[in-house]
Amino acid sequence: MRRKLAVVMASVMAVMMFTACGGSSTTATTKAAAVTTKAAAAATTKAASAAATTKAASAATTKAAAAGTTAKGGSGGQVTLNLIWWGNQTRNDVTKKACDLYMQKNPNVKINVEFTDWSGYWDKLSAMAAGGNLPDIIQQDYAYITQWQKNNQLADLTPYIEDKTIDTGKISKSVIDSGSINGKCYAISLGSNAPCMVYDKTITSEAGVTIPDQMKTDEFFKVSKTIFDKTKVSTYLQDDCTMLQMMARCTGNDVYEDIKAGKDTSVKRFFQYQDDFAKSDFAINADKLAEKNPDVVETKPIIDKTSWNDFAFSNQFIAISKASGRELAMTMFPQPTDGDKQITYLKPSMFFSIAETSAHKKEAAEFINWFTNDKDCNLILMGERGIPVNSDVAAVVKAKVDDVNKQVYDYVEKVTKVASPIDKPDPSGKGEVQDHLRTYTANIRYKEMKVDDATSKFMSEAKEILNKAK
Repeated sequence: MRRKLAVVMASVMAVMMFTACGGSSTTATTKAAAVTTKAAAAATTKAASAAATTKAASAATTKAAAAGTTAKGGSGGQVTLNLIWWGNQTRNDVTKKACDLYMQKNPNVKINVEFTDWSGYWDKLSAMAAGGNLPDIIQQDYAYITQWQKNNQLADLTPYIEDKTIDTGKISKSVIDSGSINGKCYAISLGSNAPCMVYDKTITSEAGVTIPDQMKTDEFFKVSKTIFDKTKVSTYLQDDCTMLQMMARCTGNDVYEDIKAGKDTSVKRFFQYQDDFAKSDFAINADKLAEKNPDVVETKPIIDKTSWNDFAFSNQFIAISKASGRELAMTMFPQPTDGDKQITYLKPSMFFSIAETSAHKKEAAEFINWFTNDKDCNLILMGERGIPVNSDVAAVVKAKVDDVNKQVYDYVEKVTKVASPIDKPDPSGKGEVQDHLRTYTANIRYKEMKVDDATSKFMSEAKEILNKAK
């Protein structure tokens, strides 16, 4: 009964996703996201042909009119832009404040904002697409951009880049490429980040261990053993597709291509890693982990010191640090001992895209340009979505950040020096694949399944899912 209850709880929590990422990519994707993708695909015809509904904005206040300039170009007159994003409370607060500043400087533009956490975001967006009323500006994720573009739901931003409505002069070509498909740009990255392992500096100090920039997996296990022996604090190991990808990246492979080709080496490496971990005395207890939800900041095991570590993306570090109220630090994901290829990479934290159905694409592009390139805007945002992609803006923001934020800048700079190329965007069906991955990992944790059995069953199911999702 205890096992059944724990598995049910784990399954429910797997549907919820961490509010920042992206993990993802970056971040991690759940069954809710997979359902969403199917709903989005079903809504393609209707969403692609429907025009977004907009209303004329009310007259600007005297204060706003006196404060700034009007939006350049566009259709002229009053314009209402609808903007949606996922995020935690910190992101919500700073984004709304930035939008207020934009409206103050552009009194002919009204911005209606809408946000939710990650777990409900994609369902909400798909419902909007089905109804033909997608917001003008959509926060997008690297894992889904290809699917949304394939469904003709994203506008081509290339003309706005070419006519300098969106100025990319201080933005790396690789950043533009990250939002491009078949030579056309459909999304502008809002920041760069990297996968990381977060750890509690006080606990590691008490255990007398120093965490290097990157450990091998066997070293990670040894450090975890020492920390447990000295402090009785357990270790957490991620069980999602981000960790699975790392098992393939260490040999220079793409895990999804491997699965479709029937190659199980990386998958078996992942399950063996999970099995070795589960058998250790320092691993967080399976029942205890089922009570937590590592995908949500407030319930991560590291927050209440159930674990000394966590796996995330660098742009999530600020929220995790704030929730813990303690001094945390970052290091790179442990490098699998049996692979010699660097697994770490730089990732677009998230994007802004414009809906193909938007009636105000020009004005939406102007807002994205401002959000990306304006220093005052980014001094409000303070890199919450990742390191600003405009190099001049990044330098200005870094000079103003506190010590916690500075760690993020320093970490991304460190990763930049060693990072290998990012994998291509996740395929359709990734969310469902991750559900199966977590189910079999739970079976291994509870000692109900052997590595070979988990590998065989997962490979069969994942291959079928990926082939159907083409």
